[in-house]
Amino acid sequence: MVGVTFSARSLAISAAALLIGAATAWAQDGSDDNVVRNATDAFGLRVGTESIGLYDAGNVRGFSPDSAGNVRVEGLYISQQGMLSDRVVEATSIRVGLNTVGLLFPAPSGIADLSLRRPSETGAELVLGIDPHLSPYLHLDTGYVSADGRFSLAAGLAAYPDQNGDFGGDQRAWSAGFVPRWQISDDVSLTAFADWDQMRDSEVVPSYLPEGPYLPPRIDRNVDHSLAWGDWAYAVENQGVILDAGLADGLVARAGLFRSVQRLPYDAFALLSVNQTREGEMLHVLLPATRYAALSGEASVAYQWLSGQAGHTLSLAGRGLTKKSRKGGDVDIAYGRWPLDQPPVVRRPAVAFDRPQDRDRVQQYTLGLAYNLSWDGRLDIGAGVQKADYTKTTRPGAGGRARGTSAPWLYNAVVAWRFDQGIVTYASYSRGLEESGSAPITAINRNSVLPAVQTTQRELGLRLRLGPLTLTSSAFDVRRPYDGVDADGLYGFLGQVRHRGVEASLSGEPVPGLSVVLGAVLLDPVVSGPEVRTGLIGRRPVGQTALQWQGSVDYAPDFLNGLSVDMTVDHRARTTARGDNLADAPAFTLVDLGVRREIMLGEQAMALRAQVQNLFNADGWDVEGDGEYEPLSGRTWRVAATLRF
Repeated sequence: MVGVTFSARSLAISAAALLIGAATAWAQDGSDDNVVRNATDAFGLRVGTESIGLYDAGNVRGFSPDSAGNVRVEGLYISQQGMLSDRVVEATSIRVGLNTVGLLFPAPSGIADLSLRRPSETGAELVLGIDPHLSPYLHLDTGYVSADGRFSLAAGLAAYPDQNGDFGGDQRAWSAGFVPRWQISDDVSLTAFADWDQMRDSEVVPSYLPEGPYLPPRIDRNVDHSLAWGDWAYAVENQGVILDAGLADGLVARAGLFRSVQRLPYDAFALLSVNQTREGEMLHVLLPATRYAALSGEASVAYQWLSGQAGHTLSLAGRGLTKKSRKGGDVDIAYGRWPLDQPPVVRRPAVAFDRPQDRDRVQQYTLGLAYNLSWDGRLDIGAGVQKADYTKTTRPGAGGRARGTSAPWLYNAVVAWRFDQGIVTYASYSRGLEESGSAPITAINRNSVLPAVQTTQRELGLRLRLGPLTLTSSAFDVRRPYDGVDADGLYGFLGQVRHRGVEASLSGEPVPGLSVVLGAVLLDPVVSGPEVRTGLIGRRPVGQTALQWQGSVDYAPDFLNGLSVDMTVDHRARTTARGDNLADAPAFTLVDLGVRREIMLGEQAMALRAQVQNLFNADGWDVEGDGEYEPLSGRTWRVAATLRF
């Protein structure tokens, strides 16, 4: 751990003073880390620690690319057991709709594509900041570029010595990583990365479970419901290597191999059952050391040729995954009721982890052939077929062995036409094999993971220019098996779910200095199957909402002399909270407001950033699972000063 000693409150005051006093300072363009100015649509972008958009790696059209195994590193398949840190990842883009045209084997549930850090020049960047709840942090990122430009190295370190969470609890964390790139020849390049991310002493904050079909009572944000001994920790390692090679005229190859390991030396979950008289009863689930490890990768060869006005690409690609896990052996600790307006006082129990753990292994391989045609800059046609081979072996701690296999054919096809005046239309179909989620702690078979499932997606889309703005819209229909907890508390497949909807994005710079990113998605999610017909579960899937919209603006006119102001408004309609559809979490709207400034201190450039999140202190609930709620964070603020040298 890197030692960091400074006053959070004094840094906040100093940063605010610099923001105010910099009104006459010389400024330079600071858009590189400005997520609003970098976004080309409203479907999801994360740059550094800030993100905007309708979607993220945990939610695209109501499904999770991360849980489904649809994460890519610079376009290549990776199975993350623990997320890559910002020390090696520069940005995360959500690839959905028109953004998937030209991709090799697009995934039905969308793709989260990670871009690795790439320094443009030799130098360093130091960030000192305060995150919400007076949490100090430090980032140090460096870059080296050789004189001939053939070799570069990005390396970074981050420290969070006292990271305080919502509703109590704190933690300590650090991360480090590096990304070397070597242009071996004009036709061959090699990229590698290594990343370490560790966190410890993080007290778990409970999820709230009402004892009936009603919302939890309002939670006092100043009351700490965490327990000092109910904490968890993790250590994540990610390494990988990517090779790009031009083998001959028109023949190119790409390959990537990635290792991802997450170890949890101790782990905990907390559930707080609540009633309408504002009493709670806590259940802690304590787990022994667990481990998740995966070796994954992708290799492809593509041949490109021209015939008249047509460009052709024929690709042969294979993807592979071997994943192992050791988990389970948990112990439940329950204790009596107490008023919700008081923090719990419970001594650390004596716990013996004497139950054997479960061991799972997944092997998945796909081999596919794809063809793409581009004609006259107007027509794009793509089609692909894959043969998948999936095997999952489960060895429960109680003994026995179960093995399941699947070997489906997977297909995808897309056609896009470019009219004049920047109008593009497209239609696509894809069928993929995607991973399922894991059982929540509220289920009898908690932590169990279902086998991979087949998912299909159909969509139509349109993109057009409206003066300085770009409108992108899609109508989609995504279908897959529906997993959830049944009436007996058992997690499994309960039927089929269909997410049909319309999404739209409007982005651009309508006037000089004003960047606008607007987006909305209308969703009609429906569950079908025997469980619905018999009335055991409702027709609306848990955790889904019919409407979400977001608007982000960044204003930096010349007369403000380098100062920019940004705002994001995020609205979500009511969310289905229970499998029986007897309760919904109410709608809420969040507003974030921030300022950004770049100044010169002598010959050094400094960027200043301040932001207030949930400006109007909106109250509400996120739905974490069937009848499981997490309260929204209240109003918080964050400041940071970035020194480049």
